[in-house]
Amino acid sequence: MNNYFFIAVLIFCTFLIVVSVNPFTEEYMFVNPIPYMLAHYSLFGAGILLSYFIIRRKIVDKSIAVTVGASTAFLWHYPYFFNLGTEILSIRVIEEISLLIGGLMIGSSLKELSRNFKVLLLALWMIGDSILSLILMISPSLYTAVYTPQELEYVGIIMFLMMNLIAVYILLTYINNLLRDEKDVVNEDYQRNTYPKNEH
Repeated sequence: MNNYFFIAVLIFCTFLIVVSVNPFTEEYMFVNPIPYMLAHYSLFGAGILLSYFIIRRKIVDKSIAVTVGASTAFLWHYPYFFNLGTEILSIRVIEEISLLIGGLMIGSSLKELSRNFKVLLLALWMIGDSILSLILMISPSLYTAVYTPQELEYVGIIMFLMMNLIAVYILLTYINNLLRDEKDVVNEDYQRNTYPKNEH
């Protein structure tokens, strides 16, 4: 990976953060849940990308990082705290900072986690996101009364679509890495068999 890639990632993450955290967006979040939910994805995702590609160093022990990151994401999607973030700006600022930090934690641990554990994390995230999006689409009043039911239905649909897009990208990347690793092993075996060491 060259410097242009790291610069592109840094610019993209900065863009996500600036678009999510600014006076205009913050004001709009009081009346529309779509930017509020998109900011969750943007800030958490920016944290993961920054930690994984830019910082590239261990922040804390991987078990602590995963626990803190996952707990942060769960906390702010629990109805009580979700509603606090929509109604009180100071709480929302704490929410936004903690989501970014949660993403940083997850990103810092990814290189130390086994592939099976990464798949487990992906599955748990998809299950959680699916449940939340279905609640928002089918019975939004059970989750929050801050926004109108129709607005929350739109949020549920957007969440479901975004989750699937992100999941497909992650799975394709995962499969591509598996195939690349397998190809490297095959090439090594081929070279070893083609050029055997001379035995005396």
